[in-house]
Amino acid sequence: MRVLTTNSSLRGRSGTEIVTIDLALGLRRRGHEVAVFAPLLGRSAEILRDQGIIIADRPEDLPWKPDVVHGHHNHVLAAALAYFPDVPALFVCHSSIYWFDGPLLLPRVRRFCSVDEACRDRLIAEVGCEKEAIELLPNAVDLDLFSPRPPLPARPRRALLLAKNTAHIAAVRAAAQEAGLELDEIGSPFGREVDDLHARLRNYDVAFATARMALEALAVGCAVVVVDGRGLAGLATSSLVDEWRRNNFGLRLLTREPTKEAIVTEIGRYDTHDAALVSGRIREFASLSTYLDRVEAIYRDVVATPQVLADAPADLRALGRFIAQWLRRLGEGMIPENFDNLLAANKFANEHRAVLEENATLRAQLQCLHTRVDALNRETGMLQDETVMLRDIIRSPLKLMRLYASVGRQRLFSGDR
Repeated sequence: MRVLTTNSSLRGRSGTEIVTIDLALGLRRRGHEVAVFAPLLGRSAEILRDQGIIIADRPEDLPWKPDVVHGHHNHVLAAALAYFPDVPALFVCHSSIYWFDGPLLLPRVRRFCSVDEACRDRLIAEVGCEKEAIELLPNAVDLDLFSPRPPLPARPRRALLLAKNTAHIAAVRAAAQEAGLELDEIGSPFGREVDDLHARLRNYDVAFATARMALEALAVGCAVVVVDGRGLAGLATSSLVDEWRRNNFGLRLLTREPTKEAIVTEIGRYDTHDAALVSGRIREFASLSTYLDRVEAIYRDVVATPQVLADAPADLRALGRFIAQWLRRLGEGMIPENFDNLLAANKFANEHRAVLEENATLRAQLQCLHTRVDALNRETGMLQDETVMLRDIIRSPLKLMRLYASVGRQRLFSGDR
């Protein structure tokens, strides 16, 4: 089968970019012809090209017509379907909040899928369908790549913070220090993205992460505290892992404030036996192989669905509605002029948050210094008053004699007592 996948970007290591890489390479290994259409190309695109995957940032550059389009991000899927007007598609929602993860309501989009329960609820509301009509398609892990680490030590020593936002970073650092953990950090907030996370994870006992990064760390065998700048869920345990995977170790679970004290408490729940149970569960039910089996079944069902004669005009009307929504968002300032601006805006926002956090720290330090200076000023004032008094006494012989007499009386009386 010829499969075209869409994604907004193939530049970095975001969740959907990793999903796209795993999907494309996995389908190709199974004998499918695979291409990826993404408006923004970079390092991730080169990884796929090196493996023989067709990559295009314009639909007219694709060498063949697909049998099915596997859509991530509504605007990119809309462009692909407009260019291939008689090809069916499925759409996968990866976020319950971002506008570009809303469903594309074209008749040729014959199946809607969600990575977690929050995305499923969004699709139910926006598509107007029953829960059973939405395929829950949780993220998966390439188990050959993310192989198990050796058994965890009785006491954790090394930890890894995998971050995509910044509000929790200071609390994680403080908690790791209090717990005696050596902490390393990876992610866009630190300007450090890596292609060999699967190998690095084997060197850590504890990971702080959410979403796909949490899933990968669990598959390797780390004890994982699910936390990011949006909130804290806690330590992933065998009693919770199935429910948490249905929620993609993500937003719906992040209900607590990520304070140092709360994170220290979760580190204290570290349990090597339970961590092994959690990892075993993930490796049993979250494999890329099982995921690809389900995806191929969906493809067959989508392609086999009979084409309705009225699809073409209905598609055009639906596409017009989508473009109108896009233009309205553009007018409201919700969409930058282009996605380079969007990436720049996201980078600026991360840098701005980091500056705000640094400013808050500096303001607190400055307040402490002001308090210390005030105390020193008061002490200096008292010393100046005493100096003036002593100078006045020394200048007057009579006052000096009275001072000596007073001191003598005090010594005499204290000696009598």
